[in-house]
Amino acid sequence: MVRGQFQALACLGSLAALSFPVPPAQAATIERAPLKQACQVVAVKPQIDVKGMIRGAAIRSGCDDRTRFRVRIKRVVPGPDRTVKSGSKMLTNGRIVAGVRCVRTPARYYVVALDYRGGAGKSGAVTLSCKRQTPPKSGGASAVEDTVVKLTNEARAAGGCRPLVHDPKLHAAAERHSADMAARGFFDHTSPDGRSPGDRVRAAGFAPISTWGENIAKGRRTAAQAVDGWLNSPGHRANIMNCAFTHIGVGHAATGPHWTQVFAAH
Repeated sequence: MVRGQFQALACLGSLAALSFPVPPAQAATIERAPLKQACQVVAVKPQIDVKGMIRGAAIRSGCDDRTRFRVRIKRVVPGPDRTVKSGSKMLTNGRIVAGVRCVRTPARYYVVALDYRGGAGKSGAVTLSCKRQTPPKSGGASAVEDTVVKLTNEARAAGGCRPLVHDPKLHAAAERHSADMAARGFFDHTSPDGRSPGDRVRAAGFAPISTWGENIAKGRRTAAQAVDGWLNSPGHRANIMNCAFTHIGVGHAATGPHWTQVFAAH
């Protein structure tokens, strides 16, 4: 069973994932993880973060060989485009991010991803300047919770899925579950009083529900660590990369820390 499988990994980072479709008859079955895909290298369009930095990300997934992986943020200029920031690290699968301070004058930027096994990717170009503002947080979500959504959507883009909408009702369900786990000292999809993720989604008012899923984590100190941990675990990754999901809610409790991702679709 999925839950038992991931509870066994608690000592390696306390991760758990659960996903259920909800057909009209309300019968629940656990979704299966997809088969492993071929090695992919993807560059994600650059964007401005809350600190006024232009961030560019590169993602390598489905690979079984360790190599040096590089990300470059390039600025479109007359003549050869200029690399304004780059970074690299040794990895098999994962993501790498580079950042450069934005400027007031609008300019066009794109991201290039390269590995030393011949894989390459290039994002589309976007016009950015530090006059641009980040989108408002959804439903009272914190900056770290919005960062989880952003990183999740970057991973989904690499797999061809549309971005998830950070829904206020799902955010409330996720935030309450993280706070409950921290306050009562448990780590599970099912609350001590027997409430399931589906119960919490319905109680938050997200309706109708055609499908839902949940990832939880404990002990990951940053949003990036939480998302990386989920992406490196098949069951959690299956939830993140499930193109049937359209909405997400993220809840973070500093004690633990505890993290909850709730996925759903009408």
